[in-house]
Amino acid sequence: MVTSGKGGVGKTTSTAALGAALARTGQAVVVIDFDMGLRNLDLVMGAELRVVYDFVDVIQGAAKLPQALIRDKRIETLFLLPASQTRDKDALTEDGVARVIEELRPKFDWVICDSPAGIERGATLAMRHADAAVIVANPEVSSVSDSHRIIGLLDAKTEKAEKGERIEKHLLLTRYDAARAARGEMLTIGDVLEILSTPLLGIIPESEEVLRASNFGSPITIGNPSSAIGRAYVDAARRLKGEVVEMTIPSDKKGLFTRRTFMSDRLSGRTAVEPAVNSQQQKMKDCNATAGEQKLTGDARRTFMRSCLKGT
Repeated sequence: MVTSGKGGVGKTTSTAALGAALARTGQAVVVIDFDMGLRNLDLVMGAELRVVYDFVDVIQGAAKLPQALIRDKRIETLFLLPASQTRDKDALTEDGVARVIEELRPKFDWVICDSPAGIERGATLAMRHADAAVIVANPEVSSVSDSHRIIGLLDAKTEKAEKGERIEKHLLLTRYDAARAARGEMLTIGDVLEILSTPLLGIIPESEEVLRASNFGSPITIGNPSSAIGRAYVDAARRLKGEVVEMTIPSDKKGLFTRRTFMSDRLSGRTAVEPAVNSQQQKMKDCNATAGEQKLTGDARRTFMRSCLKGT
């Protein structure tokens, strides 16, 4: 599943980009939109005019699964199962979702569920049967704080959790701007990793190409894979497949630092030149440390973090 605690972080864009990047390697991929009522994934995929049946129709028996699946017009191995635009999240049932997922598993190499943001029914159903999760977060306090809650749910609300197993988790950091981070206007990569303690899947730079790709209904890894953001998503997809790919922050700017190698810099100690964290970043660290000392979890931790960050 692709998930986020906060809306607007690039979750649906990331679902489409990762799905397309994986399908371009020849693997069979289906992306599922769990955001009932809003249904944005078909727009990002450029398939909105081809929707006849949807996820809810399949669950309620109004259509067979093959009737609802939409094959991408550019990549033969990429499919979409759209959400319903006229039903809400209550139209999804646990048994119905389980049945659809089990029918898709043997037919596809990747079943990628685009979860609605937050912790409501649609999100918990999307994570229920997942083997792995990509947690999408922006380098800002509210997004990172909400990601804590999602990580807690992944460790408690999934089938794997019930069996005493751990779900595989990856962090995808989106809308990252190295210059703004250097000025202390957003959290640094190191800050986010320290707070969430989740393996980094990729660093997606801030780019106007995202809006352009969405407007054209073409995932960035199809429409402009050679752009900085396109390369970042392709690298993230390769890591998701298990390949060892050097962690970088791609850039479209020309110059000596066109492609900065983050992990090698960090391991060699060269990231020590980063400026000290600003007051917001320090406050986030202090609140997180206090919550850890008090051994707060779940709702108690979330409530404490919100009040602590507000200074109350």
